[in-house]
Amino acid sequence: MLDRALDAYRDALASSATLPEQIESRLRIARVHRTKAAWAESRAESAEAIRLADEIGADDLAAEAMNVEIGALQIRGSFEQADAMAHTALARAQSPRVRGITLQNLGRGAAERGDFSDADRYFAESIVAFRAADYTIGLAVALANAAKAALDRGEISRAIEIGAEAVTLARRLNAVDILLSTMQNQAATLVAIGKLDSAEALLTEALGHFTSARNVVRQAECLEIMGTINERRPDLETATHCYSRARDLAVVVGNTKLVEQLTARLEALAVTQESDREIA
Repeated sequence: MLDRALDAYRDALASSATLPEQIESRLRIARVHRTKAAWAESRAESAEAIRLADEIGADDLAAEAMNVEIGALQIRGSFEQADAMAHTALARAQSPRVRGITLQNLGRGAAERGDFSDADRYFAESIVAFRAADYTIGLAVALANAAKAALDRGEISRAIEIGAEAVTLARRLNAVDILLSTMQNQAATLVAIGKLDSAEALLTEALGHFTSARNVVRQAECLEIMGTINERRPDLETATHCYSRARDLAVVVGNTKLVEQLTARLEALAVTQESDREIA
């Protein structure tokens, strides 16, 4: 699927008659490379899109291209670098849609560092921008990110409520990637309230999709949640397998934060398993 998309976008690039068309094609190519965790290729395409946008003074296109790289940096856990670029992109964004995308990325960065007040503000501003742009897919993404932030701060009921709204909107739009990402977040929320079987059902569907789509980052995140489900059952052997596989994938995509997080989980499990053996 991704390879076919790349071929189509490369054909579009080859037939592009204007610089704005070339920039749009390179943006699409960069996004596909990002999904495939081909970081160098994604960075090269987004950098060329920025260069071309600068050449014609297209600040909005430059800001959109920056957001592709911002997303890649966030996926790899480089949030400080991503935030710095996002502030630059926000200053250049002209349209409500690109402004909303940039605010979403700033909100995600704030949530990751635990600054939930700023995260809420950025998410709220992004929703206003998306509504002004009539960009409904952006609204679905905003709701999904807000639900994840609510979960991270321990507001379970709010996370479930916002997540359900995001699922409904993503289903209506037939936005499969957003829908499955939201279901992944909902699964994590269900784990937090002890509904392990329901969480596993959602997660299995999400993991199957991300595996088929070769989205390595999402696979790693789903496997981490699956590990937590099995750790709580408890099935420590399966939990160890899930965490180990997730860490291997996190290494592949270069997400150092996730690698460290999973290593800590595996070390804690090893201590628990050794203690259980001594008791037995």
